[in-house]
Amino acid sequence: DQGGGESVTYTVHVQDHSIPTILGRAGACIKEMMQESGAQIKVSQKGEYVPGTQNRIITITGSQTAASMAHQLVSAKIPQEF
Repeated sequence: DQGGGESVTYTVHVQDHSIPTILGRAGACIKEMMQESGAQIKVSQKGEYVPGTQNRIITITGSQTAASMAHQLVSAKIPQEF
């Protein structure tokens, strides 16, 4: 565990079609982000959306340092939609 301290959780809402970019082939991208940050990153199941949207829920859990790093890594993978 990097940084120790309290465990924090971030949730990120991501459009369903952006999920494959975050997961990568056979989950390679998400595994890499978890290893790099030391945080747990979980994606809601297919069809499990934020109520009233087509957005999936990504949950990031870890120490403050790990979770905030993972949050940045995940955010960088999300295509910016204007």
